[in-house]
Amino acid sequence: MLRTWLLVPLLLLATAFRLSGPAWDGGIGAHPDERYLVGVAEGLRWPDRLDPFVLAPDFPYGHLPLYLVALLGGGDRLLAARLLGGLFDVGTVALAAALGRRVGGRKAGVLAAVFLTVMPFLVQQAHFATADPFLAFFTTGALLFAARLADGGRRRDGVLAGLWAGWAVGCKAGGLLLALPLLAACAAGPGPTRVRAGQGAVVAGAAMAGFALTNPFALLDFPRFFAGVAAQTAMARGAAGVPYTLQYHGTLPYLYPILQQLVWGMGPVLGGLCFGGLGAALWQAARRPPTPAAWVGLSWALPFFAFTGGLYVKFPRYLLPLTPLLAAYGARLLLACPGRLLKGVLAMLAVLPAGLLSLALVLSYRQPHPWVAASAWLREHLPPGSVIAVEAWDHPLPLDSTGYVLEELPLFDEETEAKWDRIEGVLAEADVVVVASRRGYGALAGWPERFPETADYYRDLFAGRRGFAVVACFGRWPRIAGLALADDPFAAVGLPAPDLVCRPSPPVLPLPRLDESFVVYDHPVVIVLRKVADLGLSCYNFPHAVFCFRSPPYLCPCGQCP
Repeated sequence: MLRTWLLVPLLLLATAFRLSGPAWDGGIGAHPDERYLVGVAEGLRWPDRLDPFVLAPDFPYGHLPLYLVALLGGGDRLLAARLLGGLFDVGTVALAAALGRRVGGRKAGVLAAVFLTVMPFLVQQAHFATADPFLAFFTTGALLFAARLADGGRRRDGVLAGLWAGWAVGCKAGGLLLALPLLAACAAGPGPTRVRAGQGAVVAGAAMAGFALTNPFALLDFPRFFAGVAAQTAMARGAAGVPYTLQYHGTLPYLYPILQQLVWGMGPVLGGLCFGGLGAALWQAARRPPTPAAWVGLSWALPFFAFTGGLYVKFPRYLLPLTPLLAAYGARLLLACPGRLLKGVLAMLAVLPAGLLSLALVLSYRQPHPWVAASAWLREHLPPGSVIAVEAWDHPLPLDSTGYVLEELPLFDEETEAKWDRIEGVLAEADVVVVASRRGYGALAGWPERFPETADYYRDLFAGRRGFAVVACFGRWPRIAGLALADDPFAAVGLPAPDLVCRPSPPVLPLPRLDESFVVYDHPVVIVLRKVADLGLSCYNFPHAVFCFRSPPYLCPCGQCP
């Protein structure tokens, strides 16, 4: 049914998906994490300036991705870093095929590679130059060699498992959980206790060596490294609140990340197979002893998901290191279904929608990024000297603000009199208000108990009761056979949609609320509001909407504009 030679076209397809559209934002660095990582890497210089803490004293990640990006040399470092991350993700697909073979057999390995090749979650994340694709690559390699160690007990596999685990920790501290599958590999491997203890020492030594060689300054300045990791951990647990994590208020642990994968990251059938396969693997392990390699997989999958899924902050990319093993479990569950017909139908329902969504995602990158389009519009329609109000913690627009006065609205501050004095002062002076994405209203209006005045502010702003009216909006959406895929960020937080709101032209497949990470960076919706007193033209039915766009994707809601 499935042959190993299929890996060649699979890897070519995976490469095409991941390396297409690397300049998806026009090179502006729309993802804040990649701006941070690439910015620090650009400050490194071989061989005399290699200490990241000189450039970023609170850098919270491992240093291996920094050094890999720094090795890329001059030119467009951001674009090169994205391509490098995409190539590493292709490597993850190849490693997952070998890992899946250890966990569920040859067919499961190839099928796991098929799942990962077309998985929209991986395709999208591979376009972002963050530490997570590197972490997923080294984690999958560590699990593969740990499974081989558990099956065969070869010292070479122990050394490689330790090295890859050390490199994973050298990307992000979350790789520390690899200690559990490495321990399971040593405990479940063949040979007497003394031999297995020796294997454990070899693995531990190799892991420490792998980390030390790629993160020397983390050891030389360990207190600073530990402080950065601790701060990041506190943020993820919700102990240290920051504006960009407020979206997770009220979200359910474990259920929220699974639903996000079912809706967008994997699709309902593929996601159901992957998470169902994990449940099936646990059930089988409870009924009969699993193989040594299966023990290794479970000792990673269960603790990792138990820890990550229970965090307050549930960025989808946190699940990347688990995804290759989930794909293997999903493949094994599919192959266990009775009958060739049922297997074929499930495989088609899992792979085809995911592949179409990945294709639609990549094709959408050919359209101008909304921040680029909005910036061009602002510079065309606003005279020099105009005052533009932008939201704190969102991308200030226009991208080139030369000649304009940008004033910040501190909407993420707590509800105090000083906050609203500042906001009212900015609005009084502003000619235009720019809402660059849903980051503000999508989080703050959804928490009216804590931000009641801010929720009212957005409700009044979008209804035209703040002295401003929507005059332009910009967005782009993935489309499958002409069907646009979009959620409704206004309805999700109980806000009225503005008169002139940027929606995809129909037909539209409405989706449940999507995580910011799936839409804010590469598919934001920009809303521009202008002071009502400055408006000179109007729409027939919406008197405050100046510019009526008659060509997709911008449509005036009145339907009557000439």
